Amino acid sequence: MVNEQIKDKTMEFRTDEEIKEEIAKLKATLKGDIFSDGDIMQEIYELKLILNPRIALHPDEDDNDDICEACGS
Repeated sequence: MVNEQIKDKTMEFRTDEEIKEEIAKLKATLKGDIFSDGDIMQEIYELKLILNPRIALHPDEDDNDDICEACGS
C-alpha cells in the first residue's frame, strides 16, 4: 500500500526540484509538536523516499536535518 501511495505522489511531481520545493513547504508548516506534526512528517518522508528510495532500508542515508534520527529508534 505504501508503494502505491509513493507511486501516486511521484505522478504529482515532475522533477527532483519540485519534490524538494514541496518538502520545504511542508517543513515550514511544522509546529514542533510530534503529535500534531505526525502526518506532515510522514508526507515529508514519503517525498524523500521518491528522491532516495534507499532511505527505507538505510535511514542513515537520509539527511534528517530536522526530523528525528531513524524515527527515534
